[in-house]
Parts: sequence; structure tokens; C-alpha cells
Amino acid sequence: LMDNLSSREKQIALMIKEGKTSAEIARALTLSQKTIDFHRANIRKKLGLESDDSGFVNLESYLNTHS
Repeated sequence: LMDNLSSREKQIALMIKEGKTSAEIARALTLSQKTIDFHRANIRKKLGLESDDSGFVNLESYLNTHS
């Protein structure tokens, strides 16, 4: 599932699984929140979770259920 994520995306995905917000992740990794949001979008894209007619899939819930 997470094989096609970069090492940074995997690191961020693990923090998302732990329930951390973008702001908390940004502080922990000394990155901007905008950078974290960019990585979140890339993670969603690589996992095929882009918003569609069925609505927005919660990334934290998805990661906890599928990985």
C-alpha cells in the first residue's frame, strides 16, 4: 500500500495515522504547514483517494484501516 510513497511521505503518513494535525507534523519536522499539506495531497493522490462523487475520504481513517 505505501510502497509507492517516498520516505518523507511514509514518515508523514505514519504521523497522520497517529492523529497528528498538519500543524503538529510541520512543527515536528521543522517544515511549513503548506509543505505538509502538499505531501498530504500527494499521499492522497498516490493512494487513489482524490475526492470524487462519493465524498471526501478521511486520510487518517484510511491509513489506520489499510496499512
